[in-house]
Amino acid sequence: MKHSLYILLLLIISASALHAQRRPGGDRKGFSLGNLSKANQEVPDSLLIPDSAAISNRRITAYRLTPLLGDPYIAPLDTHKLNFANSTLMESESLAVGYLANTGSPAQTRIFSERKEPRDFLFADAYDYYITDPQNAQYYNTKIPYTNVMYTTMGGSESKNERLKGTLTMNFGPKINVGGDLDYIYSRGYYKNNGNKLLSYRLFGSYKSDRYEAHAYLSNFNFINYENGGLANDSVITNPDQYFAGKRNQDDPKAFNTRYPVKAWNRVRGKQYFLSHHYNLGFERELEGEVDTLGNPVKVFIPVSSIIHTLEYQDNRRRFRSEADENLNECYLTPDGYPRVFGLENGTGVDDRTSYWNLRNTFGLSLREGFQDWAKFGITAFATFDKRKFQLPAQIPGLSYDPEYGSGLNASPSTIEFPITQVYDEFSTYIGAEISKRRGNILTYNARGELCVVGDDIGEFRATGNLQTKFKLLKKDATISAEGYIKNVTPSFYMRHFHSRYFWWDNRDMNMIQQIYAGVKINLESTRTQLSAGVESIQNYVFFNKQGMPEQKSGNLQVINARIKQDVMYRAFGWENEVAYQLSSDKSVLPLPQISLYTNMYLKFKVAKVLMVQLGANMYYNTSYYAPYYDPATQQFQVQDEVKVGNYPLVNAYVNFHLKQARFFVMGYNLGSKFVNPNYFSLAHYPLDPFVLKMGVAVTFNN
Repeated sequence: MKHSLYILLLLIISASALHAQRRPGGDRKGFSLGNLSKANQEVPDSLLIPDSAAISNRRITAYRLTPLLGDPYIAPLDTHKLNFANSTLMESESLAVGYLANTGSPAQTRIFSERKEPRDFLFADAYDYYITDPQNAQYYNTKIPYTNVMYTTMGGSESKNERLKGTLTMNFGPKINVGGDLDYIYSRGYYKNNGNKLLSYRLFGSYKSDRYEAHAYLSNFNFINYENGGLANDSVITNPDQYFAGKRNQDDPKAFNTRYPVKAWNRVRGKQYFLSHHYNLGFERELEGEVDTLGNPVKVFIPVSSIIHTLEYQDNRRRFRSEADENLNECYLTPDGYPRVFGLENGTGVDDRTSYWNLRNTFGLSLREGFQDWAKFGITAFATFDKRKFQLPAQIPGLSYDPEYGSGLNASPSTIEFPITQVYDEFSTYIGAEISKRRGNILTYNARGELCVVGDDIGEFRATGNLQTKFKLLKKDATISAEGYIKNVTPSFYMRHFHSRYFWWDNRDMNMIQQIYAGVKINLESTRTQLSAGVESIQNYVFFNKQGMPEQKSGNLQVINARIKQDVMYRAFGWENEVAYQLSSDKSVLPLPQISLYTNMYLKFKVAKVLMVQLGANMYYNTSYYAPYYDPATQQFQVQDEVKVGNYPLVNAYVNFHLKQARFFVMGYNLGSKFVNPNYFSLAHYPLDPFVLKMGVAVTFNN
């Protein structure tokens, strides 16, 4: 009877679509351990542990949870002995990344396969590297209290860039762990009005017993980014002699003219509550030949199935402000050359606001892998209930506006009166399933799927899966994995609706975005080689056009990617290399650098047998392309065809030190600005910092 019920349940679940993570923060490739890790760090599927009791063997263990269902898997600790200096750079977050020079500023990876699905709260996407969410939140299991504190600084008094980051966690017995994270960034910025202040913190805890497991946290972030719109004239960087009569080193970047003639700033805030808990059903089994100190047989709990509940609550707000100035309106013009202003007279300040909250409940029932010899894989069925609420201005003081009269550049005022605030309520119900095999070295796999059956996103579905096999090559492990997905998803809310001073659209006729991806990865431990390749096809791709408006491409878009990572180690010498190739079928809507590369060469040695020293230099490079422009009024990266960015080597020299529980470094950032053509732009009209010294220290306390 049990076997029949099991087979019936398997058939039902296998017939449904397979799941990838829903926004917010869902990866383009859906669920896989590699996707949930840092872009340059791979965590193999074999590290996923179905029985959480198994992760308590280490002295200090860090782990994360899989989306929605909350299964733990091992995650790396921030204790780099090598490349500590490199890990503190914004550039370390991706093989190639574009940002606004400062740590903590809006950023976007240039590697398309690393880009996540847009959040419902679109304004947080630019700060994705600094926001904790259920996908990247870490938990700990410690035998002793663990504390890690890091401080970095760079620049002089007028351009100081500082970051303080720390984690404190401890166990109260073998079952309970509590802790907290703090991340504070303050930067005055090298250029006029491009500083930022970022503060985020998280309180977390976990409880784990045989029968019941729970993980929870509450987090809060408050990001302020001062906006200058980029340089008004890029030639102050690319051709300084024209403006400074050859006195390149005597110019003042704070005096460079910027696109925004007045002070403006964005503030993005958010709080999140998260709870994932399981109740495990199972039985006790005696361990053959093992007895306790009293001579009684040792018994272990074997989980058979789990009842799962996950709760996520988010509350996000965004505000864009500027001082009053008529010239600011000249930054936003219609195709005919007239100011594009929705509300208020010229010369008045901007105060755009919007808010969003989301409540998501997921209920699941799983049959665990390995509780009997015939249980070769685990299966889970689940349902998700997603409630979302958005608030936008229905009109701006000084202008009555009815969406029926058009949107975007074609919007026109109306004499119709209606409420100042417009509220959008959305609700969706999803059903889904997962099938996975996470034990064993020969073959592991997982596949998930979900389908929206009721609500505003009805018809939306995601199906993803990956397959991995291991074998020996030259007596060392080699891994081959394949992954793919099929998606049909609704465009993010703010792509469909947005009301503000300079932008106003209601795109009710947007079609669902259809995506198909297939890829393969090879990891050869014997030669320190990693290879990957993939192809993606997208129908109805949504992008922000040259006017800063969301636009949907009617045809098909293809992206091909290939990547190789090769490390060389010989005694004290180390050489790390990574190259990525990308090809977009339509560069006007999706511009990408064709080649991106990273190389890091160093020597490591010990002084007095206790002090480890790493002396080296690294370089980031990508071919030139029409890099996107970051627009402060929407906080989105929009296409442009005015200037190309790239073909510039970002070279950094560093020395790292490691002494017992302390790490510290000194780095010379952007040495290339001293020796090659000064074309160090990260995004269109947004340059990197020129040469500057950076220092930092990190201390780990294990008490």
